[in-house]
Amino acid sequence: KKLIDAGMSRRGWSRIGTYIKCPQLFAYTRRLDIQLIPAGALTRGSMGHVMQAHLHAIWGAQQGGCWAGDEWIDDPDSLLSPEDAVVAWCDLYGGHEYLDRLLETYRRYVAKHPEPPGRILGVEFEIFGVLGWRIKGDEKSWGLWALDPQSKVPDLHKPHDELVGAHGTTVVPTPLDCPGHKDHGNPVYISRRIDLAIHSRGQSWIWDHKHQARVQPGRSIDAYAIDGGFSAFRILGKQLYPDFGGLILNLIQTQDPWKVARPSVPPTPHRDNHMGALLWRAEHDLARLDQEKLNHWEWPKSMNEVSCYGRYGPCGGLDLCAFGPGAEKLR
Repeated sequence: KKLIDAGMSRRGWSRIGTYIKCPQLFAYTRRLDIQLIPAGALTRGSMGHVMQAHLHAIWGAQQGGCWAGDEWIDDPDSLLSPEDAVVAWCDLYGGHEYLDRLLETYRRYVAKHPEPPGRILGVEFEIFGVLGWRIKGDEKSWGLWALDPQSKVPDLHKPHDELVGAHGTTVVPTPLDCPGHKDHGNPVYISRRIDLAIHSRGQSWIWDHKHQARVQPGRSIDAYAIDGGFSAFRILGKQLYPDFGGLILNLIQTQDPWKVARPSVPPTPHRDNHMGALLWRAEHDLARLDQEKLNHWEWPKSMNEVSCYGRYGPCGGLDLCAFGPGAEKLR
């Protein structure tokens, strides 16, 4: 039986978002391959996503079919059960030490929400946006445009004169303009993996699952609303779904009292209106910094107490910035 891929998207927001937050942090994680996020937190989150994906995909198949990754599923028996799926995932990637906790989390969740939240459209499927000109009839507009999710994903490392946008529109990419860089002349993409898309109350909604030790909806709403990844969700979601209702956080507590909250993420229209320009500038800043060929330990640092010591505590690179090479061995 099938195990749904709940991994990262190929050109996800975490890449450029990390660079915008702190170029040095980007260099640690993306150039020096230093793991700074606690492995346990990543593993538990992935395990929770796998069970949620299988739960909703089985419901979607029972409703007549849905997308699971890049595959259409209309036979619920073709999928592993959520509990079998997470065991299979652990067999591949590890995490058995968290099984009891995550299985209990899942069972508590289903006890509270035993029915599908609406018509399941898809789980864990990847969407792509590209910067450029959208041509729709006589209209031509520059911005961040969704690609047709039913078309083959283009080669992300080659130039393209035209791409197929959502609902049959034509998108002419504005390529990266950084002569000498390996990506010069290639389109500027961003991708997002949608945890869950549903149709409910006459509208289509994108859900994002978050497994947290402590669910605090108020703080989560404020934090995620300003996150650029959720801006990309909203911009691309509106283009893919003409009846788009918005974004929902599915906050799932992984310990007693096993709280579940489903707040909506408020819009940020001002930022969304120039999100394409912000992404364009960030990608060019990164490309130019790459070309400087600086020592990766000496990339620009945020050096700000809010960036370096946030709501989750100290940045994982705090000691590396203070003491340099060798400090990562102390972690």
